[in-house]
Amino acid sequence: METVYAILGSLTTFLAVLVLHGGRLGTSPKSLLRRKAMRHVRVLLGTLGASRVVNALDSTDSWHALGEEIVVSARDGQGASGSWALPEGLVTTSGQGVAAVIVGDALLALVLCLVALSPIGIPIAMAVALVGVPIWHQAQLRRVERELTQEMPGVFRTIAMAIGSGETLAQAIEYLGAHEGGHAAKPFARTSLRMRCGESAEEALMELSRELEAPGVGLLTTALLISQRTGSPLKSLFGHAAKMVERQGEFERMLEVKTAQVRLSVRIVCGLPVIMIAALSVLSPDFRAGLATLPGMVSVMTAVVMDAFALIIIRRLMRGVV
Repeated sequence: METVYAILGSLTTFLAVLVLHGGRLGTSPKSLLRRKAMRHVRVLLGTLGASRVVNALDSTDSWHALGEEIVVSARDGQGASGSWALPEGLVTTSGQGVAAVIVGDALLALVLCLVALSPIGIPIAMAVALVGVPIWHQAQLRRVERELTQEMPGVFRTIAMAIGSGETLAQAIEYLGAHEGGHAAKPFARTSLRMRCGESAEEALMELSRELEAPGVGLLTTALLISQRTGSPLKSLFGHAAKMVERQGEFERMLEVKTAQVRLSVRIVCGLPVIMIAALSVLSPDFRAGLATLPGMVSVMTAVVMDAFALIIIRRLMRGVV
């Protein structure tokens, strides 16, 4: 058994060094060996990416978003957060990105099993992946929502300037999609493309309001339709809307500051028991032995149910506040 653990540990170390190397390979014999290993990793990710399990995970929003993030990392050399990177060209599809996450989770399970000298690391690693990916996705959605809130005042002012200078609705939307940075540019670029392809302004703007979930989008689309039908630039309305959206963003930031301590306390109170159980399961053989008994399992399940009820109650109390 010790020999098996030694082999698995060596394999884990090799794969970790291979991925962290970053794909910058030279022409020495060691570099050629790493290049061949990278080719095998690509084949492995391609095979896993075509499997049914990976396709089922890739069909969910959270796993697909993570897979796309990993594709961006492999293509551009860094993720959207700019804090991590994968070797260039290692992952080309979202399915392969999901496969890379599964491989990484398998390595985590391997490390936990080596530390604990027990297969307890496998369910812990699976729980980390199944719970962590949706949490990451929700955090990304909240970040995009905050950035859109900050971008919308600039969108209103750009539209007001474009229409006030005599441009048509189609020209204003095209200008915004081409020159506005951030998350708001792509929906406006798609709206401009729809209008160039013959779709009516009303239909294109309705699609825009469904795609762009940000403060003031409903007012923006209504004002653009009125401006297109009547010919009025509505510059003052757009300027006033920009100020209102800015005020809303300020209020939301103030609310986040006021409730930061409470939200952090909720995360600590709810997450600390889970972390402690996982850590003790890995590090303590006595705790694992107790956990394997019927009273131990009942105690843990009771704690999980009570924690879940606490989360439901807290979310109900905070509904409409954050």
